Amino acid sequence: MEENIKVKSLINNIVAFLIPVTIMTVICLKYGFFPFGDKSILMADMRYQFVDYYGYLKNILFSNDDILYTFSKTFGGDMAGLLAYYCNAPFVLLLAFVPTEYLPGGILIIMILMIGLASLNFNIMLNRIFGLRWGSVIFSISYAFTGYLMGYFNCTQYFFNIMLMPLFILGLTEIIDNGRMSILYIVTLALSIFSNYYIGYMECLFSIMFFVYYYLTKYTEVEDIKGNLRTVFIYIYNSAIGVGISSVSLLCAIFSLQGQKNSKLGSVFSFLLNFNILDLFSGFYNSAFYGNVSDGLPLIYSGVIATAMGVLFYFNKKISLREKILSAIVFVILILSFLIDGFSVVWHGFAHPIGFPYRNSFLVSFFLIYIAYRCFLNIAEGLRKLHLIVFMAGYFLYSAYLLLTGNAYVGKLQFAITTVILIATVAEIRFCREGKKYMIPIVAGFFVIGIADASINAYNSIGAYFPDFNETDDYDMSKYQDFVYETGGIVDAIKERDDGLYRIEKLYRRSNNDAMLLGYNGLSHFSSCENDVAKNFMGSLGFRNSKTWAYYGYGSTGFADSIMGVRYVISQFDEHSKPYPRILDMGTKFVYENLHVLPFGFVMEDRAIDLDPERSRDLFYYQNEIASAFTGKWYDIYKPAKDIEISLHNAEEIKEDTYRVIDPDDEACIELSFIAENTDFVYMHFDADDFQDIKITANDLEKEPYFTNYGWAIRAMGHYQPGETVSVKLILNQDEVTLTDYDFYYEDQDELSRWYYDAVSSPVSVEKIKSSHLKGDLTVNKEDGYLVFSIPYDENWKLYIDGKRAETVNIMNGLLASRVKGGDHKYEMKYIPRGIIVGTPVSLISFIIFIVLSVRDINLRKKEKNTVDGDETDKL
Repeated sequence: MEENIKVKSLINNIVAFLIPVTIMTVICLKYGFFPFGDKSILMADMRYQFVDYYGYLKNILFSNDDILYTFSKTFGGDMAGLLAYYCNAPFVLLLAFVPTEYLPGGILIIMILMIGLASLNFNIMLNRIFGLRWGSVIFSISYAFTGYLMGYFNCTQYFFNIMLMPLFILGLTEIIDNGRMSILYIVTLALSIFSNYYIGYMECLFSIMFFVYYYLTKYTEVEDIKGNLRTVFIYIYNSAIGVGISSVSLLCAIFSLQGQKNSKLGSVFSFLLNFNILDLFSGFYNSAFYGNVSDGLPLIYSGVIATAMGVLFYFNKKISLREKILSAIVFVILILSFLIDGFSVVWHGFAHPIGFPYRNSFLVSFFLIYIAYRCFLNIAEGLRKLHLIVFMAGYFLYSAYLLLTGNAYVGKLQFAITTVILIATVAEIRFCREGKKYMIPIVAGFFVIGIADASINAYNSIGAYFPDFNETDDYDMSKYQDFVYETGGIVDAIKERDDGLYRIEKLYRRSNNDAMLLGYNGLSHFSSCENDVAKNFMGSLGFRNSKTWAYYGYGSTGFADSIMGVRYVISQFDEHSKPYPRILDMGTKFVYENLHVLPFGFVMEDRAIDLDPERSRDLFYYQNEIASAFTGKWYDIYKPAKDIEISLHNAEEIKEDTYRVIDPDDEACIELSFIAENTDFVYMHFDADDFQDIKITANDLEKEPYFTNYGWAIRAMGHYQPGETVSVKLILNQDEVTLTDYDFYYEDQDELSRWYYDAVSSPVSVEKIKSSHLKGDLTVNKEDGYLVFSIPYDENWKLYIDGKRAETVNIMNGLLASRVKGGDHKYEMKYIPRGIIVGTPVSLISFIIFIVLSVRDINLRKKEKNTVDGDETDKL
C-alpha cells in the first residue's frame, strides 16, 4: 500500500513538472525562440543587463577575475551587491558553462526548467499539507504561470525564489504542525536570501503573516494557542539561523548598496495612493498584461480557476469564519502594500524601486492559489447554486465597469477569453455536486481548462513583450551572435596582442554592459547596484552620467581617456577624432591605440587633494587643473574658443536661457559661431534643464543627438582651418527649449604630450593578481605626493606600501589614493568587502548551529520512530 502511494505521488509530481515544461516549450517553438528557432528572448532588461551579467560569470570561473571585484563595470566596482541581486541563484550559475554566443538559449532553457520546478514544488507542498490528490496539479500549473512570472519573463533572477517559495512555506507549516525545527524551512530560507536578497526579504515579511494565519487556523482554542507558543520561539530561532547562514551574501549586498541610487533609506513615509483600487482586480483577467513592467498595476494574475475558487472560498460553508477572516487580513495587508506608497516602500526595502513597481505582487498569487485549493477540496459540499449566481453577477458587473471606463488592461478580448474560461469553470464546479461518479471527468475537465487558461495567458503575455516581433531584426539571434563573434573576436585579438592591465572602449554599443558580456575592462555600466561615486566621477570628466548609469559613448577628451587607462578604442569608423594610430582592421571595425595612456596607478602632487569639479570653471578647465596636479606645472591642454557669437533664427529668448520658436512652419535654430584659431581638435559641451528634441549641426554636418539619454557629454566636433568660421546650429524641433550653458574648447596635442611624459616620469607599475588583488612598484621623484589609482574610492580596498598598512583617501571626488613619501616603493592592495569580514563568521557559526541542531533533531526522530515501532511490536 505504501509503495503504491509512493508510485502515485511520483507520477503526480512528474505530471506537475512536465505539463508546464511542455506548455512553455510549445510557446517557445511557436515564437521561434533560440534554441528552438532563430529569435532571441533578449528583451528589455534581459537584453541590456542580465545577459551581460551572466556572461561575466565565465570570467569569474575561468580567468583571474573573482566574485569580490570587477573592472568590467564602470571603471571598477564591487561584485557583491550585483551577484546577490542578479546572479547568486544556483540555476543561474550554470550559465557560466554556456558559450557566450549561445547564452540566450541557455537562459531560456533554465527559465523553462524553473517554471516546471515551480509547479512541482507547489504540488509537493499541497500534497504534503492536504494529502495526495490529482487536483493539486491543476493549481500547481496556475502557480507556474502566474502573471508575475509571465510579466517578469525577462527577470530570470526572480524565478529561483518563486520556484523555491512553496518548499519554504511547506517548511514553515512543518514547524507549526510538528512543534519542532524544520530543516527544510532553514535551508530554503537561507537559499532564498542568498539567491536574491530583495525577493528573499519580501518572503521573510510574508512568512510572518503566513505563520500567524496558519497557526491561528490550526489552533482555534485559547488553551491550544497558549499551549503551543513554543512554536513561535522555534519559528523565530529557525528564521534567525536561516538568515544567519546567508549573512555572508546578505551583508555584502547591504554594505555594497550603501550610497547607491536605490538604497536611500529613510524615504518619507507617504499615504499617497498609487492607483485606483477599483482597477486593481483587472489584473485577474486572462491576457491583461500589456507588455510593460516598468509601470502599471501589480501583476496578480493567478489563473481563472484559482481566482474563481479564491473568491468562492469566502462563500464556502465548509471553510470556517475564522479562516476566512484571517485570510482576508492577509489579502488586505498585501493590497495595502501596493496601494499606499509608504507601505510599498517598506516592502521594497525602504526605498522606491526604480521601475518594476510592486515586485511583491507574487505573494498575492501564491496565497490566492493556496486558499483556492482549500476551497477546491470542499467544493462539492461547501458551495450552492446561489453562490455561483452571485459570483457570476459580480463578475459581469465588474467587467462592465472596466469596459465602460475604458480600462487600460481589460478590453473586449480579455473579457471574452476570461468569460469563456470562467463559464467553463463554473460549469465544472456545478457538476461537482453530482457526486464521486463524475469525479474523474470533472478533474479531467479542470485539467483542460487550467492548461488552456495558462497557455493562452502565457502566450499573449510573452507576446506583449514583442509587439513588433516580426517587423524588426532586434530579436534576431543572429544579430546578437554577430556582435559576440565580431566584437568578442576583436577583444580576444587585443588581449593576445597585449596581456597588460588596461581598459578597452567602443564607439558603438549593444548595451552599456558589453564589457561584462565580453570580459574586458571598460568604463560603461548599467545596473541597479552601481555606486554613485563612480558615476559622478565619470560625469566630472565629461563622460555621460545619467544618474542611473555611466556611459563612454563617443568618449570625452584625449586627456580623459589617458587618465582613465583607455588604451584601445574599437570603432565602426575608419578614422578617429583623436590622434590614435589605427592598429587593427577586423571586419567592419577598427581598433585604435592611445599612446598617451596612463597605467591604473600614477603619482600626483599634494594639490590633487583639493581638486573639486564643483569649484572649477567648467569640465574642460577642470581637466587642465587635474593635469597640473601631476607635476605642479600648468598645462593648458584645453583652450576655450574666443568671441563666440549667438544668433537666433526664427526664435526668440522669452526669458533667461529659454527660447521659443516664432513661426512653427519654418526652421528655427540657435546659432553659435566662432573663428577657428588653429587646426587643433574642437570639442563641445552643452547644458540644459531636460531632454529636448534638438538637432545639432557643425558647419552643416549633422552630429549625433545630444540632449538625449545617451548624449549630454563632452562631444567631438572636428578639425577646422585657421580663420574658418565654425557654425554650430541647434535646430529646434519643439516649441520651446532651454540652453543654460555651452562650451567650445581646442585640444592642444603638444601640450597633452608634454603633460603625459612629465606624468610618467614618476612611474607606477600595476600587476593584476586577481581583480581584487593588485600589486606593483612606484617611484616618487619629489619629496612626497599621492599614489592615485583610476579606481573608484572604496573603503574596502586595503592598501599596503612597503609592507605597512596605508590610509586611503577619496581624491577628486571619486578616485582611490594614498599619501606616499618620495623614493622607490612597493605596494600591494586587496579588496575585502566588509560583508565578508562580518558575514563569514556569522554564516559559519549559524551553519555549525544548524548542523548540530539538525543532527540532534534527526536522532530524536529516529528514537521516536523506534519507540513507536517498539510499541507496535509489543501490541503484536
